[in-house]
Amino acid sequence: MGTKEAYEFYKKNERRYRYNTKEVKEIFRKMNHGRCSFCTKCISDFEDKMTVEHVQIKRDYPQKIFQWSNLLCACSICNNKRGTAPYQEQSYLDPTGVPDIERYFSYKTDGNIIPGEELDLEEQQKADYMIKLYKLYRRELVCERRAFLQDLMEDDEYFEILSKKRNSSQSIVFLSVFTYYRRKKAGSKLPDSLSG
Repeated sequence: MGTKEAYEFYKKNERRYRYNTKEVKEIFRKMNHGRCSFCTKCISDFEDKMTVEHVQIKRDYPQKIFQWSNLLCACSICNNKRGTAPYQEQSYLDPTGVPDIERYFSYKTDGNIIPGEELDLEEQQKADYMIKLYKLYRRELVCERRAFLQDLMEDDEYFEILSKKRNSSQSIVFLSVFTYYRRKKAGSKLPDSLSG
């Protein structure tokens, strides 16, 4: 069976053969601490709002529709922003497969996201690709990051509270922010952007 035929078979039978079952969603909820793999926002109504993102999209890789290594936890917004953009192996950063994913992204104090400043050219291009693919510069994300950073800078005890809550905290938006705040707390100068 060819790719087109395999995808057509899946489309005709997608109610019968499902990859986004309650069990799969529960595994993702635990693995990701209820967060999207891309924007890292907490998915408030996980059972209804969490979607399964296919790294290699269903239309082009129907043989991988049910492969665990091809599935990621995503909020519905990130999943919709990518849409059916094809998989580009040279550019795609699997956030669960790259051990130091946080170093690929920096966060400006105004809440904007940019490729990490210490990356080489190829790594910067990959980070830029992911930012654009999932529209990680969305207004609501920028506003949330900016508000989060302002809270951190205004309240010395805020970091202590958040660090005790760890991954379960609804307020923790980015791991990189903690790296930045630790540097700031240690007395380094406030930079224009925050590196992971």
